[in-house]
Amino acid sequence: MNDDTNYMNDDLLVKHLLNECNEQEVAKVDNWLKASPENKLYYQQFKQIWDESKSLSLATEVDTDEAWLRMKARMSPPKKGLSVTRTLFYMAAAVLLLFGSFSLYKRLHHERMHEPQPISVITDTIESNLSTRIDTLSDHSIVTLNKHAMLHYPKVFAGNERRVKLKGEAFFNIAPDKEKPFFIEATNNVEIRVVGTSFNVKAFDKYTEVVVETGIVQVKKFNKVILLHPNERARIDKEDSSIVVMKSKDKLYKYYRSKEFECDNTPLWKVVEVLNEAYGDSIIIGRDELKSLTLTTRFDNESLESILDVISETFEINVEKKGNKYILK
Repeated sequence: MNDDTNYMNDDLLVKHLLNECNEQEVAKVDNWLKASPENKLYYQQFKQIWDESKSLSLATEVDTDEAWLRMKARMSPPKKGLSVTRTLFYMAAAVLLLFGSFSLYKRLHHERMHEPQPISVITDTIESNLSTRIDTLSDHSIVTLNKHAMLHYPKVFAGNERRVKLKGEAFFNIAPDKEKPFFIEATNNVEIRVVGTSFNVKAFDKYTEVVVETGIVQVKKFNKVILLHPNERARIDKEDSSIVVMKSKDKLYKYYRSKEFECDNTPLWKVVEVLNEAYGDSIIIGRDELKSLTLTTRFDNESLESILDVISETFEINVEKKGNKYILK
């Protein structure tokens, strides 16, 4: 006969864990637990393994009691002694753990496969280098880059917005989408927000300029926000946090798309600024009083020398060339 304080049948422990013991069996387990710290430790380990195997098997429709009984039925009758019984228990628990873990893996894998997967944002860059470049974004918006411009953009616009980053000059014709506004991060901490419109942006180190052709454009710098309408222009200098808004009378911003310089009572300093951007030459106004002179004309794909000749004759001023520089005086 086995001493209750030294030996305990694992089947009885399973019944105890399932609350299926009668009063005598409960008393037997309690006496065994009180008999020694080793018995109590064994019970705790037994319960831990049983709970883990049971919780894992719940990932499927497997009954843990039936699994235990099926496992016992396949085993040969255990030899006397606690070590053999423990070995059989651990073998059964290991099978339950393995089966439960595999079932849990299949369930979680299935759930992952059917969960919405996050869209990884893959960015790309357009560079125009020495010539203008036209490109179409994934939302069908069309961007025309002037020379030496660079646009960073996602190949696919994920989320609830369309956001790009510009350095240089570009004309945007944005595809309308009220649910997903279009944002341009420009220089000098300027952000431009639109829904569907067309406009020109100059994002240079010294200043940022926005000219609206159609629709409404929001321009923001820090906490200052303004709305631009067609034929309005906003300019933000690097050292100034203010946003200066004015009417845009001339169409000079179109030159790199139309190959035309259209001036409408445009001050000479503005004409020279755009000519320098277009031809890469350094034109200098030698006398300050010349800067405010206004010009109304149109140059259609003409050379820089021809344009300067017209300016010279119109204002009766001299154009002196020194190296790569043209000086108006």
